[in-house]
Amino acid sequence: MLNQNVLDELISDLKVNYKGIIKQLRLEHCMDDQGDYISLMMIELYKSRRHKGYGSTIMSEIINIADHHNVRIKLWVTDVFGTNFKALYYFYHKHNFFLIKNENDGNMIYYPCN
Repeated sequence: MLNQNVLDELISDLKVNYKGIIKQLRLEHCMDDQGDYISLMMIELYKSRRHKGYGSTIMSEIINIADHHNVRIKLWVTDVFGTNFKALYYFYHKHNFFLIKNENDGNMIYYPCN
């Protein structure tokens, strides 16, 4: 069963496996009227490690957890850490995230593969 402890363990493992690559990673277990979901609050890699495939590898591990537990992933795209919106939208779209309809503020969602 998915809970915050499972996500905290994933974060810990990723930080060990990708030491010197992950600057910040924050995942939260949440619930809404459609059930459980993972809120990807923050994923930031060190600038020298960006655009080298690490982000995709880390995202794949987060997606594997979501698929395993049959939960969605929600996130809000922001350029606060220096990556432009277009690049971020492309990155998340490449990982099967979609803009939430009727939202123009960067909210995206991933649906688990069943």
